[in-house]
Amino acid sequence: MTPRSSAQVPLVLHGDDQAAQLERFRATHPEVPVLLMGTRPRAWVGCQKIEHPTLRGLLDDLEEIFRRDTRVSRPGTPQ
Repeated sequence: MTPRSSAQVPLVLHGDDQAAQLERFRATHPEVPVLLMGTRPRAWVGCQKIEHPTLRGLLDDLEEIFRRDTRVSRPGTPQ
C-alpha cells in the first residue's frame, strides 16, 4: 500500500464536498483502502470489494455499510 497523495484523487471530483467526504471517511476508517485510479472508484471492506461508477456513490455505500455494522454491534440499539 502506498501513501495517499493528491495525485491519487481524480481531477473530476464533482465539488469540494466529495473531497471532504472522502477525507472524513479515510480519517474515520483508515483500514479501508479506497482506490480512485482506473475506471470505477472501489474499496475493500474485509474481503468484500465495493465498486460504484461515482465516488459519491461509493462513499454513500461505504457509509451505509459502516452505519449498518455500528447498529448491529450495539445490542439493544433500535435498528
